[in-house]
Amino acid sequence: MKLELPRIPEDLTEHAELPDEDEYEGCLFDEADMAHEQMHAREFRGCIFRKCTLTDADLTRAGFVDVLFDHCDLSRANFGSAVFQRVRFDTCRLSGADMIKAILRSTSLCGCKADYLNLSECRTDRVAFTDCSMTEAAMESAAVKSVEFADCDLTRATFFRTPMKGLDLRTCTLDGLMVNLPDLRGMIVTPLQAAELAKLLGLVVK
Repeated sequence: MKLELPRIPEDLTEHAELPDEDEYEGCLFDEADMAHEQMHAREFRGCIFRKCTLTDADLTRAGFVDVLFDHCDLSRANFGSAVFQRVRFDTCRLSGADMIKAILRSTSLCGCKADYLNLSECRTDRVAFTDCSMTEAAMESAAVKSVEFADCDLTRATFFRTPMKGLDLRTCTLDGLMVNLPDLRGMIVTPLQAAELAKLLGLVVK
């Protein structure tokens, strides 16, 4: 799977705080404190958020096209029904963030702490999770297409009513994974992982 990288212009306008606008294009937000900001339905294009704090920010129905989040704290941020296209989250904290019903296209999360991240009912097309901690994350009733997980901790993550066919989780930690048995069909795992998942059937593997 090949992801399209964010297309960010070379010359960006730097901001130390968020201007009161509805649309932002070609902006560099550097170490800006946006905690608790109300950014409902704002549009961001060709922007970089670098070491920004967006804890508890309201970004419902926001749009992000060609955006990089670099070492940002997005804990408990609300991205409900937001749209992400050619977006990269690099070494960000997304603990407890809400992306319910979000649309993610050509989006990557790399080296992120995303425990309790809620991706339920999301729609994906070419999305990659690499080296992420996703303990007790949720991806329930999701419409997944071209999703990759590599070296992720999915301990006690929930995938109820999300088809797992073709999903390769051999490099991931799956302890206590919660999933409907029919949705496991076609998922790619190691023999050891298969033995762990057999507990869902009530089997005892010796």
